Amino acid sequence: MESTLTSDTFLTLPAAPAPFTQLRRTLAADVLKLRRTAALRLTLVSGALPVLLTFCIFFFKGYIILKAGGTPWPRFISTAWQTAGTLLLPLFVVLLTSLVVHIETKATAWKHLYAQPVGRGAVFGSKLLLILVLNAVALLLFAGLVLGAGVLLGVLKPKLGFQTYSIPLPAVAWMLLRTYVATLGLLAVQYIVSLYWRSFVVPVGVGMGAVVSVIALMQWEHANKIPYAAPFFTAVSMKMGKGSLEVAHALAKHEWYSLGWFAGVLVVGYLLLYRRNVTN
Repeated sequence: MESTLTSDTFLTLPAAPAPFTQLRRTLAADVLKLRRTAALRLTLVSGALPVLLTFCIFFFKGYIILKAGGTPWPRFISTAWQTAGTLLLPLFVVLLTSLVVHIETKATAWKHLYAQPVGRGAVFGSKLLLILVLNAVALLLFAGLVLGAGVLLGVLKPKLGFQTYSIPLPAVAWMLLRTYVATLGLLAVQYIVSLYWRSFVVPVGVGMGAVVSVIALMQWEHANKIPYAAPFFTAVSMKMGKGSLEVAHALAKHEWYSLGWFAGVLVVGYLLLYRRNVTN
């Protein structure tokens, strides 16, 4: 009996998964790798330090800070946000981005990862999405801790008046959104740096150096164009009115710059990384 198999039968390869399927599978694998890592622990506890510092200040000196009376929530929230946005939030993004990328570097798994039946775009997009989600989770936890600390002060120090006045939830929600946007520019820069130099020390050193430099350049007229300065400018943009916390419902100029950095750096960075991976 003649065989019905032809040479084309042995040359037929299975169709590559759709791009969305590749991204979903890669993202699921990255989430599994995240368990019991420093990146996850950093996300969960990063907001505790600025809240703890603010809590202690108001616990011991709140009667002086709030001696004018009225609702204590605007001053408390503003102090916590500025404490985080000035230095701690940019450093958190620097460390988070480096730690997520370092998971593969530490395991020397990049060659194995690129050998999998997924495109480079899926690998690039998966880790970026993971960092964006972790950044959002950290900010949400920070806001929850701020409000929880205020409620606790109302119990421990009722004379401060936290339990008497309502929490300005709309203002907090807008600050969360604007702060998240303000972190996107420096997040993109750190992500590309971490992918290009597959080391933990170099990206962290670049990020910390940039953060310290920005503090020195804060009075420069073009400082708002620097992505590492955006979280600070957003944190100080809150205004305290008469018994209220005022937060603009539109993005500020430095936040638009942050979005521009995010889009531009990711596009240029991906092209550079793709070219390097292909040639190497």
